[in-house]
Amino acid sequence: MRRLTAAVVIAVALAMLDAAADELATRLMPHLGTTIDLVELGTGRRFVRPTLEGVVEKEDRTTGIRVRPEGQRTPVTLSLPGIAKIVAGRETVHAAEATGTSWAQIRGRRTRDVYERQAAESAERMRTRGIEPWPTLTAAEHAREVDDLKRFVAEVQEAFPSLAMQETHEFVVASDIPAAQLAPYVANLDAMHDCLCDLYGIPRGEPVWKGKCLVVAFLREDDYTAFESRFMRADTRGTHGMCHQRSDGRVVTACHRGDDPAAFAHMLVHETSHGFNHRWMSAKQLPNWLNEGIAEWVGQRIVRGCDQVPLKEAQAAAFMRSSGDVGAGFFEADNIQAVQYGIASGMVRLLIARDARAFATLVRSVKEGTPAQEALAATFGGSVDDLVKAYGTALGMPGLRRAAP
Repeated sequence: MRRLTAAVVIAVALAMLDAAADELATRLMPHLGTTIDLVELGTGRRFVRPTLEGVVEKEDRTTGIRVRPEGQRTPVTLSLPGIAKIVAGRETVHAAEATGTSWAQIRGRRTRDVYERQAAESAERMRTRGIEPWPTLTAAEHAREVDDLKRFVAEVQEAFPSLAMQETHEFVVASDIPAAQLAPYVANLDAMHDCLCDLYGIPRGEPVWKGKCLVVAFLREDDYTAFESRFMRADTRGTHGMCHQRSDGRVVTACHRGDDPAAFAHMLVHETSHGFNHRWMSAKQLPNWLNEGIAEWVGQRIVRGCDQVPLKEAQAAAFMRSSGDVGAGFFEADNIQAVQYGIASGMVRLLIARDARAFATLVRSVKEGTPAQEALAATFGGSVDDLVKAYGTALGMPGLRRAAP
């Protein structure tokens, strides 16, 4: 009797697995040939933004999927029992029970558990400090936001018919820059997104934007100015690009190319990174020196052939040597001075080089509502005066100080 019961249980379990596999095949069919969000294996390995090439079947049963990893030409076949999660269209279409006992599988689960626990603890700290976390959006809500962005682009195209629209997994881009010239700039945006995910400990593939980030890039400055005036109600004087960060979470970056392709590439990454920082965790703003320093750091990291940051840091060094300080209001100003951008990038680079994880904790703490100077002391064990001294010493100016109030 016991043997019969065990056989029945096994048969029922196999039937349930077959039904689940058939349901997965049905749910994946609309995504065939498209870029999906994520395939995560039980080991913790992630395929982010792969192209779903096909569903693998054997004896009328779904046994796996075939995906082409981003940036690769050759697809790989992944066995269904080894897949922990599949996300497509911002919707989890497959989530397996965590049953593996190998070290790699246990480590993969621990990595996911740490991220989820950290997110829950951050949300609780934000609530105690009166900070509202960005809401977790459903797949349908993400899709509606992307549709709204495309409708907005259609309105803009009526005024600027030369704009053509394209999409990546994270961005909607409307531009009149020739497609072949635009391609590397768009690739830089995706690279910036992944770089900041890695810096902050966000697993690649987790959604950051509300829907997607919209980038409107013009060839001509007068078109950029006209767009900003008409559609964003903004004054562009003194700018090559602007990142608009709405209170509802939408991010729109607008810009014009200018005559220096490398400088444009850096500016595009710089400005759009502000939107990423806006969308991470909460709408709580970073202090301007930290926000600009991160933007300069990631711009330099992604756009390797650009000399913008070294030039700014050289100008900042000359300024500090002549004044003996970092300039008025550096840590307090809503907008630091142009000459202080090089100071901001240098300090951020110093902190990241010292301890990248502590730097991520610093930014996280500020986004949770901790005052920046308190967060700096907690994560790096020193005050802003200590930071200025360490930065000055690194530059050969050990007497560097904050400016007098």
